[in-house]
Amino acid sequence: MPVPPAELTAEFAMETSPEGEKSPREQIEAAKQAASESGLAREAGPETTVLAGARAEVLEALLEAIRASLDAGVRTIEVKVEAEAEAARFD
Repeated sequence: MPVPPAELTAEFAMETSPEGEKSPREQIEAAKQAASESGLAREAGPETTVLAGARAEVLEALLEAIRASLDAGVRTIEVKVEAEAEAARFD
């Protein structure tokens, strides 16, 4: 059965901080754990995660992953968000 395209795709990459309370590995794991709880996450690389799905769900999961990253000591997070053409239109 074909899967419809995601309304929104968000990719976030973290730059860990060696001075944080948590190790760089723990910093990355905190964000990945928060993202994986949404059921939308897939790994794109060692420090990069992609979320894809319905707009509201992706935005909520992205915010949780960013919070978890910052709480774990990550100080730089790059985010790229892409909206499906149909979802990007405002009627």
